[in-house]
Amino acid sequence: MIAAYARVLERAHARDPELSRLHNATRSTLACLLTATLGMVWLAGHHAAVTLAALGALFSMIAPLFLREPRLSSWLLSLALLYLCTCACFAISALVVAYPLARDAFLLLIVFTGMLCHALGPRATGCALLALVAFYLGLYLHPSHATLVEMLSVSAFAPAVVALVGRVLLPVRGAAMPWHEIAQAAARFASGAAQGTPAPLAQRARARLHAKLEAIARHRHHLAWRLAALATLAALLALAAGEQMSSERSMWAVISTFVVFLGTNSREGTLARVGKRLAGTLAGAAASVLLVTTLGEERWVLVALMALSVFGWAYFILHAYARGVFFITVLVGLVYGQLGFAIVPLAQLRIEEVVVGCFIAFALAVVLMPSCAAQRDEALLN
Repeated sequence: MIAAYARVLERAHARDPELSRLHNATRSTLACLLTATLGMVWLAGHHAAVTLAALGALFSMIAPLFLREPRLSSWLLSLALLYLCTCACFAISALVVAYPLARDAFLLLIVFTGMLCHALGPRATGCALLALVAFYLGLYLHPSHATLVEMLSVSAFAPAVVALVGRVLLPVRGAAMPWHEIAQAAARFASGAAQGTPAPLAQRARARLHAKLEAIARHRHHLAWRLAALATLAALLALAAGEQMSSERSMWAVISTFVVFLGTNSREGTLARVGKRLAGTLAGAAASVLLVTTLGEERWVLVALMALSVFGWAYFILHAYARGVFFITVLVGLVYGQLGFAIVPLAQLRIEEVVVGCFIAFALAVVLMPSCAAQRDEALLN
């Protein structure tokens, strides 16, 4: 057993030398479990439905992946913005759910704004993703005013738990931007100028410093206008097509278009994401059906599998997309199975909605997105 553990640890270090993926996944899983437990205990004590803890658990599952600042002040600012976006979009969706035009308009606005700003960094990407899933949760649950207030109140556990896990129990490591490299390049340039460095060397140092500063400017100020317009068009088409299959689950098609375009800027990259999302969804749907039908009465086993699915999703979603989609699909199936839904029709509907969203993203990417070769030629010309 010790030898097997050593081999597993050695492989983990080979693929993830600093074990950052393991730490991120552990943060998400632990924060989600603690938030869900605290929320359900509080709700049970007040004789309320434990499902009202869903918003807080969802926030605690997603937010830790996008909290990467080493400075406490920046980290807390990101946490506050993520939580504000989550609560605001959940509340808006609950208020506009009875007004289809307003509901669809807000949904498209979230898709456009999220895709427009996602390249500004992890904080913006996390806000975009949390805003979309919180909006979906509000549309699905359509809580009353009293229930909305109660869910928002219970979700207040979430940022406190995330802060406890992310800054005390498993503190974040690493820097968000390579400021030390910038400082070193500037120091070398200044030192060379002071010592009378030959002109060619000084020019190269100046060029390196200029390139690093430009990289920071692009990272902090790049707005993806074209990709935002394309993703919004895809979301509109996915919403219209998804409504024909299920008015309550059409958001699965919209979310598929959003996450397929998220982080991609070329036709090839988008098509690869489409293939990975389809593969992960198909495998995850099959696994969830098998688990729910065979272990339907073993509640604690299914709860353990949910925790494992959260861990797998958080571990793989940022670097092995198909595996991450597999685990989130299993998680969705297990949750709905525990809520009493017929798992086979639900899995079939999820596959159909995801296929619709991916097909629309595929078609628009082929027609409207530039290829990697075209982007390379444009970069060389510039």
